[in-house]
Amino acid sequence: MMTRMKGRWFMLLFSLPFAGVGAGFLLLSIIPSVMEWRQMQGWPQVDAQLHSAELVSSRGDDSTTYRVDARYSYEYGGQYYENERVGIMEGSDNIGDFHQIVAARLEEALRAGTPVPAWVNPANPADAVLNRDMRWGMLAFKGLFALIFGGVGFGLLAWTLLGKSTHVDHPDAASKPWLARRAWVDNRILCSGKGGLWFVWIFALFWNAISAPVLFAMPAEFVKGNHLILIALIFPVIGLLLLVWAVRSTLSWRRFGQLAVVMDPFPGAIGGQVGGHIDVPLPFDAQQIFAVTLSCVRSYVTGSGKNRSRKESVLWQSEGVAHSESSMKGSRLSFCFDVPDNLPASEDASNDYRLWRLQLDADLPGVDLNRQFEIPVYPTGERSGARIRSSAQHPKAIEQRAAQIELALDYREIPGGVELFSPMLRNPGGWIFGLIFGGIFGGAGWGMFRYADDAPAILEWAFMLVGGLILLFTIVSMFSSLRVRLDNQGLTSERFWLGIPVGRDQVARDDISKLEIHSSYKQQTGTKHVEVCRIRALTRSGKKIPVAKNLKGREVAQQALAAIAGRSGYPAGE
Repeated sequence: MMTRMKGRWFMLLFSLPFAGVGAGFLLLSIIPSVMEWRQMQGWPQVDAQLHSAELVSSRGDDSTTYRVDARYSYEYGGQYYENERVGIMEGSDNIGDFHQIVAARLEEALRAGTPVPAWVNPANPADAVLNRDMRWGMLAFKGLFALIFGGVGFGLLAWTLLGKSTHVDHPDAASKPWLARRAWVDNRILCSGKGGLWFVWIFALFWNAISAPVLFAMPAEFVKGNHLILIALIFPVIGLLLLVWAVRSTLSWRRFGQLAVVMDPFPGAIGGQVGGHIDVPLPFDAQQIFAVTLSCVRSYVTGSGKNRSRKESVLWQSEGVAHSESSMKGSRLSFCFDVPDNLPASEDASNDYRLWRLQLDADLPGVDLNRQFEIPVYPTGERSGARIRSSAQHPKAIEQRAAQIELALDYREIPGGVELFSPMLRNPGGWIFGLIFGGIFGGAGWGMFRYADDAPAILEWAFMLVGGLILLFTIVSMFSSLRVRLDNQGLTSERFWLGIPVGRDQVARDDISKLEIHSSYKQQTGTKHVEVCRIRALTRSGKKIPVAKNLKGREVAQQALAAIAGRSGYPAGE
């Protein structure tokens, strides 16, 4: 108990500096700068005489920062004033070429002895600036700091102050570690929706508060010829999408509320079965499909210091459909999965730990159902007492996988084997994301190169290179197709791009060792993982020849592999 109290105090003290930095950037720099910029648009302009102007550089350990120093005088309302303020955001930095450009203009005016425009605060004429333009790059840079530090700090504060201890003292916890977890002790495991809902709203509101100034500034900046301001539209667009996400999450919560899973057996069993039931407040509909996914996930931290980030990788996953029946609360969804005996048990959260996650999804009119549960799974070998079919072998799950196979490839039987065709443009989710992501990166780099004179060259080329590579890979994948023939004679595999042949393999039947599944890549949306697989033929010399591609989900690939191997007679292996 004392150790957990110390942990809470440590988290509280750890979060305060982060929250302070985020709030400080927002309240003491970002908001005041935007307010000053808006006020300055109405300040009167006067001629100012420069007395000095120079670019001051300061070299640090790994970078050089710049600032503009200037002294000037002007008259306003019949009074003489002197000032040294140059722009809205003062101080030294190396974000863009703002300081170099302003210093060059002022130094040229100083040499020529010509006056420069200054803008004077009519409420306090001693306050003036030589440049009243907002530095949007600097504002975005500070906003990013405020978002990251503030989000981490205030999120940890809320979690530490409002959250209950995750553990309880249970007399049997030594032999049954799952009973030490508060969320598991009574075998009524709540979904994670409520905590996620608060996070979504806080994140969405925080992001929109930071990006809102872009919308106010855009019309005036665009009229002045600052086309680079269009790139900054990405921030309010992301903010709008976050708000849509928050609203949909709220509607989902209001419709379905807090759901709970009751496990059978309890806990879930490695080397046995993971099963249970969930009651949902929906009228029973025998045609409605409730998809369930059981995943064993590794959650780990990479990097150090400011580069630390948490990532996930799926160690094992099984997808299926829940058995539904009418209940007093609406519908009862029962599920059951067979679990191999070579997987890790649930672990307490740390920098590197394993967890088991149950995902429930249903496409419904209006708001869809999406819930997640972190459940206890340990090597007990127990089996479910419910007499239901494995969710992975539910007839509707088999039908769904067959539909996924049909979306990925055209399949037909031929004498002595099968012929497969994987056409182009059959995985829209992957290439649409690639086009959008690559277009944003490449477009941002091109916009900086074309319109921003003060943008660092390394940043321009980095954005264009990353965006270009993503677009190239996406376009190659989009328009690639594959035709394969497997029969008594052997294997013929032909690859095409835009219908043009680009490669061909022909192997005799005796030279093929087996057909196997290979993971092409993994897609992750939040905490939901999808493995995109391909089937390939392995020759006795070790060569790997593609047979089918774009199969979304390992169990989809396994069903396709079983069908292909069964019809062609070639051996199948993992």
